[in-house]
Amino acid sequence: LGIGDTIRVYKANMIIPQIAENLTGSGNAPVPHICPACGQETVVKKENDVECLFCVNPGCPAKKIKSFGLFTSRDAMNIDGLSEATLEKFIARGFIHDFGDIFEISRYRDEIVEMEGFGQKSYDNLIESLERAKETTLPRVIYSLGIANIGLANAKVICRYFNNDLEKIRHASLEEISEIDTIGPVIAGNLVSYFQDEENNRRLDHLMSFLHIQDEGPKQEQIFAGMNFVITGSLVHFGNRSEAKELIESLGGKVTGSVSNGIQRNHHQMEPNGILIEWKRKGSSSNGIAWNHHQMESNGIIIKWNLMESLNRLEWNGH
Repeated sequence: LGIGDTIRVYKANMIIPQIAENLTGSGNAPVPHICPACGQETVVKKENDVECLFCVNPGCPAKKIKSFGLFTSRDAMNIDGLSEATLEKFIARGFIHDFGDIFEISRYRDEIVEMEGFGQKSYDNLIESLERAKETTLPRVIYSLGIANIGLANAKVICRYFNNDLEKIRHASLEEISEIDTIGPVIAGNLVSYFQDEENNRRLDHLMSFLHIQDEGPKQEQIFAGMNFVITGSLVHFGNRSEAKELIESLGGKVTGSVSNGIQRNHHQMEPNGILIEWKRKGSSSNGIAWNHHQMESNGIIIKWNLMESLNRLEWNGH
């Protein structure tokens, strides 16, 4: 890509703009060798066959703001009233250094209520949100730590495997974690490396001292274990996609944001209530799977499933 290039885009998963082709390919956009946020060196690393640009400074302020932003996000600790702009101010003033510090923000009450954009009402709302956030689940905590490649879905799979025992997760070996279905050696390595760092464990202990981990309730039969789901189209039997996602994950399934490479389907082929499921058989590749009204091919199975509250109906197209 380069500045001024002409590109052709399409809607991936019906909504996300994705580049299909670069029509000019000037390549005139230089790769920055210095991080604009901290002035430290940058490097290009290849991860999962994708080259990415990284700042090598672990203390980069831009990284810190993004990590706190993830921590406070809806799928993580779900703390209202802490935008990136507010977090940047709190970090600059020395109010917060690690995640646990957020729950001690009341120490700076007098300064916060005098800050621009804040006031007593905003401060009170933030404190109420922090109190609610203390009641949480272990998968949310694991996800909120920002460990590479561990989103909420993977965090749930890992916590479920170790029966929501944080100490078991902390001391699990690379081999143990790699055995978990859908968790490969790259994710396992990231998790093990994170908990081998003494400072990471110190910060986690500080955070956990404020939290009350809720029991997620009795474990249901994992009838969707090893299955990947992509939710698309309209849903009638659920208030939103998050409700459908939570149900699928409670039954052992994993919800992803897009279908795998080689899977094709058109918007008009998905009916309301439809959920597109990609199921990869063990030892097989999911590449080359194609689906239409009357056809399923290659190594996987695409299921059009009407997700009913009773969970007792599966509708299949094709073979």
